[in-house]
Amino acid sequence: MRAEVVASLDEIRHDQIARRTVVVIDVLRASSTIVTALAHGFAFVQPVETIGQAFALRSDTAVLAGERHSKKIADFHCDNSPTELLKTNPAGRHLVLTTTNGTRAIHKAERAELLLIGCFLNATACIEQALWKGLDITLYCAGSRQVFSLEDGLAAGMMIHRAKQQNPGLSVCDLGLMLEAGYRQFAEQLLAGVMMGVTARRLVQHGCSEDIRHCCLVDAYSLVPAVRQRRIYPCLVS
Repeated sequence: MRAEVVASLDEIRHDQIARRTVVVIDVLRASSTIVTALAHGFAFVQPVETIGQAFALRSDTAVLAGERHSKKIADFHCDNSPTELLKTNPAGRHLVLTTTNGTRAIHKAERAELLLIGCFLNATACIEQALWKGLDITLYCAGSRQVFSLEDGLAAGMMIHRAKQQNPGLSVCDLGLMLEAGYRQFAEQLLAGVMMGVTARRLVQHGCSEDIRHCCLVDAYSLVPAVRQRRIYPCLVS
C-alpha cells in the first residue's frame, strides 16, 4: 500500500484519484466545518461549487453556509464556520456548503473509489478508515488561493505519522515524508504552528480566531465523512 500527498487544489491528476481512497483536507475551514456539522447532528452536507448552485438548493430544511476568500456570502445563513454551526439547531436539517477551495477539491476527486473528508478533528479515525479500505491513499490538500497551506500539510503529516504507526510497511512519497517530519516538529504546539501560516493569519484579520482554535483540536471526533452521490454522510463502514 502507498500513500502520497497532493499539495494544492489544481495539482491533482487522474491517476491519483482512480481506484484509490482520497482524503480531502481543508483544515481552515471546509473539512473542519463538514466534520463538525455531521457530528453536531446535520443529516448530511451537500457541497456545491458555486453560489448560484447553493441558492438553487434552498428549502425549509437547508442551511446555506459558505465563504469566498474568507468572507461570509451575503444572504447565506452561516459562514464556512464550524463554531457558528455549533450554535445552530441541526434537527431535521442539512447543510449546503460552498467554499473557495474545499468544495471544489471534493468535486475534483469525486471519481475516487472512496472519498473521505479529513482534518485534525478526525485525523486518526480518518486515516484508520482509509487504511481499512486497503487501497492506495491520496491525501489531497485543498490549499488556499491555488497554493499550498501549512495547516493542510500538517494535517497530512499527522495522518501519515498515524498510518505508519499502524502499517510500518506503508510506502510514502517524498512530500509525505517531509510533511510528517514537519508535523512531528509541531505536534506539541500545533496551534502555534498553524498560526504561522498565511491562511490562519488572514482568518484572524476576519475575526475567526475561535474557528482556528476549534479546527486545531486533535481527534475531537471519531466520525469520518464520506461522499456518496454528491452528498456527504458519516461513513458507514469501518
